[in-house]
Formats: sequence, structure tokens, C-alpha cells
Amino acid sequence: MTRIPARRWGIGAAILALGAGAVACSPSPTNGGKTGESAQLVVARTADVDVLDPARATAFATNQTLALVYDRLVQVDANGKLVPGLATKWTVGDGGRSLTFTLRDGVKFHNGQTFTSADAKASLDRIIDPKTASVARSYLANVSAVDAPDPRTLKLNLTRPDASLLTALSYTGTSILSAKDIKAGTVDKKPDGTGPYSWKSWKQGQELDLAANTHYWNGKPKNAGVQFRVIPDEASIVSGMKAGSFSLGIVSDPALTKQLSTNKKMKLVANPTLDYHVLQLNGRRGPLKDKKVRQAIACAVNRKDAIDTVYFGQAKETGPIVSPAYQFDANAGLGCTAGDTAGAKAMLAKAGYAKGFHLKTIVMTGQYSTSTNLAQVLQSQLGKIGVTLDLDRQQTNVYVPNWSKANFDAAVALNGGSTDPYLQYNRYFTSDGSLKVPAGLADPKLDSLLRKANGTTDEATREQVFGDLSKQLNDDSPWVWLFRNQTYYLESTGLTGFTATPSDSLENLRVAGLA
Repeated sequence: MTRIPARRWGIGAAILALGAGAVACSPSPTNGGKTGESAQLVVARTADVDVLDPARATAFATNQTLALVYDRLVQVDANGKLVPGLATKWTVGDGGRSLTFTLRDGVKFHNGQTFTSADAKASLDRIIDPKTASVARSYLANVSAVDAPDPRTLKLNLTRPDASLLTALSYTGTSILSAKDIKAGTVDKKPDGTGPYSWKSWKQGQELDLAANTHYWNGKPKNAGVQFRVIPDEASIVSGMKAGSFSLGIVSDPALTKQLSTNKKMKLVANPTLDYHVLQLNGRRGPLKDKKVRQAIACAVNRKDAIDTVYFGQAKETGPIVSPAYQFDANAGLGCTAGDTAGAKAMLAKAGYAKGFHLKTIVMTGQYSTSTNLAQVLQSQLGKIGVTLDLDRQQTNVYVPNWSKANFDAAVALNGGSTDPYLQYNRYFTSDGSLKVPAGLADPKLDSLLRKANGTTDEATREQVFGDLSKQLNDDSPWVWLFRNQTYYLESTGLTGFTATPSDSLENLRVAGLA
């Protein structure tokens, strides 16, 4: 079996606080005192899912949830290594221009239908079809045809070698759907996958219940199911964990972790992620059409000050490339020192904007609690050079459509990162990128660099090209790159088997239980 190698995460979870002599907390009242495989896990988070179609999922909570219901052809293990999913093996042929999968036998969808190559073909064809408006379409840009010669074989024909395709096929956006559901047009009405959990019920904005798939091909979950509770305030999640109401709580505000250092009912795990905070600038609007203006804004932002103010120093400054495997100077290509207010003001004046201007700035609430604080820090910093951020705080279901349509001058955003820089940016900065609209800028140089990096598996060449990509992104300054923070997981001391990952995936819930 020939595989395109995947890089390891290079990041580990760190236990920040675990009360000495901790004892198991009382079972959650929602479990009726049940433990082991008969217990339901209760997960508290601030956000709800916003769509039911994995091909259109962008919000973190949506991707986390649908990844438990649907499978992909390829999976990623705890170390970031590509491993078999619905495909048991794969081979690269035709000089890198074909990828053939042997599919797993005996797998069934939750509705009882048997999984075959017809389902995989219909799923990938649907993503490729522009009418689907899939956010994952760019991942399959080099796929010219999908063939299903027999029920257990799937072949992807490629226009050119594609170094990132296998990794892309492990993402939630490339989940495998039922061909029958696709034909019936029911994909976005009730999820029906082959994953470890089946869709049970959903009270929008309140709670979502998934039931364990006892016939799952990779072993039945070690619990009866998962219930996601939508708790708008992170402080309330902490209080609920103290009361033993939740099995797992997910928070982003480091200020809340200070009160947990001596708590014996839970352990606190801080997990560095690949997700990155940015201020996206819409380079198709007003003063932002001028590269020098965008560069001035980037120069005026002080990342360290933002980290210290919003995250109490518990975050890592980043430039355009967030993968631990590729380390570059965060400011290379920018032509200034980040946080240089005087220099930034001079750049604005030279561009003809000495008196400054206003930017309509959207801020998402509900997904992570620090978004408003971060927006206010950026507002203060940019105000010093005469750039006024007019903040418009929006709930996820309002923010995402506005963001997707680039209905903003600037957007305070938290984007998902990747171990592969091509997959991080091809959706945004290639000419056929599925997210080229919210990217806010098109540059043929970025398109060329991305395609060049993805056309080879030679690591030395890829590293050189990604270094050039990082410099070009800073030169264009379509966005202001800020930092990568940590996600905090509050685990009841009765929870066993759960492991956090840098991708913020919750797929390890399958092997988690309550003691």
C-alpha cells in the first residue's frame, strides 16, 4: 500500500490542574446514576450546530458534531497520522494522477442501508458540483472524475499529483453520505451516516442527542450516547461542572481556569490547537483596496498585547503559517515591526488616509467567549492610527452568512488551521477556492504558490514554497494574523478515555465512558 505521508501534530495536551487525591464526582443527574456503557455523556459548550450538511459546515460546533455521525474515507489518529476509515487501504498510481481505494465491507448507514462505492462516489461528486456550494469543494479541485468500478472499489482520477488530498479526505467536509439520501434531497434534514453515533433528537439552541451506534464497524461506543447542552455563558459551564451536571465542559476563557486549581471534582486540560485568530480585511472595499493601508493596519496591531490582555499570556503569536511542521518568521514580508504605531500612521498618511476611516467590523458571539474582548483590544490599538472599528456583534447563525458573503469591511475571526498549509489556504486564495469571497482578496501569486506546493510530495520543495507563501501573504496583508490559543476541557473525574486533539475534534468521545 502506497501512502502520501502525513505530518504528526507536533502538539500535546497539557494537564494544568488536577486536584491531589481527587475523587470521582457523583454521576450526573441526567444519567440517572448510570455508569459504563449504559451511561450517556453530557457535553456542555456555548454553541449549537448551525447546519446539518457536513459539506456546508464551517462552524466548529457543527464540524465537531457531524464528525460523530458521519465517517470519512480516511481518518486521523491521536498522533495526526492518516489511518483507514471507510477505506481499508489506498494506492497511488499513474504517476500520482490516480488514487484507488479499497472500501470496507459490511458497513451500514444508520437507516440500515449497506454502504458501497456508489455512496462514496455520489458524496464526492456532490461536493465537486458547484450547485452544492460545498465549502470543501476546493479540496477536490484536482479530481477530474470519480469512478466506482465495483461495490468495494473507488478510484479518483486527478488532473495533477495532489499531495494534500488524503488529508483533505479525512475532514468533516468530505464525509460520506448515502446516495439514496442525496437523491431524495434529505441530507440537510436529518443526518444519516455510518459513524459511531446516530442522530436522535435536536432542540435547537438547547440540546442535541446522539445515540450510540452499537453496530459501528470500529467497535461500539463505550457509552449509550452523547448529549450536547448549549450553555451560552462559560461561567455557567464551570458552575455546572462543579455541580456534577456535565461529563465534559468546553471553554475558551483562561480567566475561568484560575478558580479551578484546587477543585477535586474535575481535571482541567489545556490543549493547544491549530485554530488561529485573525482580523480579516475585505480588500475589495474602500480604503482596504490599497495594499499599503492593509499593511499599515497589520503593523499597528500588537499581538503580544492582545495575548496578554485577552488570554493572560496563554496563547502563541502566529504569522500566516500555523503548522508546527513549518516554522517561519511571522513578520517576514510585512516590511515593518508589529505594534509600530508611529510607523503605521506614517504609512496611512503616505497612502492618503492621514485622517483615518471607519471599518464595519463583524464579531461572532456564541462560539468562543473572548471574541468581544479581542475585538475591543483591536479597536483600541487601531484607534491610535485613526482606524475606527465599528463593532457589530452577531450570533453564529447571523455572522456565518454575513462572513460567507463578505458582508463586512473587517471580521474578527477564528479559523481552523491545518498541518498542511495548502489545505489551510487553498479554499481562500486560489482562483477556484470555495471560500474566495470571504477571503477578501485575490492574487495570482498566491494561487501559483499554493498549486506549486500541492503538486509535489518533496518536503524540501514544499517547505521552500510555503516560506514564499508566508511572505507573500504578509506582503498582501489580506488579513492580520494574531495568535493560536488553547481550548480548555473540564473533565469530570468519572470521565475516562477522552483525549483532546489539536483539531478540536470530539471523535474520541466514542471511546470515553463514565466510571
